[in-house]
Amino acid sequence: MPKFTTITTRVDPDLAAGLARLAEETGRSKSRLINEALRRYVGTEQQFLTAVEVGKRALRAGAVVDHAVVVASFDRIVSSRA
Repeated sequence: MPKFTTITTRVDPDLAAGLARLAEETGRSKSRLINEALRRYVGTEQQFLTAVEVGKRALRAGAVVDHAVVVASFDRIVSSRA
């Protein structure tokens, strides 16, 4: 069985009420809902930070595209679909 860590936090009353309603409507515990939400949030933030680091490395290596080139390419794509 996995071990768990208790985390205490303060949330505004509206969020707490929404969480309680969601738990009741889905038949899941508030702890489970919070755990699922935090897991998604942490995963998304980690992906974002990884993407930022990849971008920084590309910038340092000079592997960048000028903004005007990107805009022109985007405009061509959009106009070809119209």
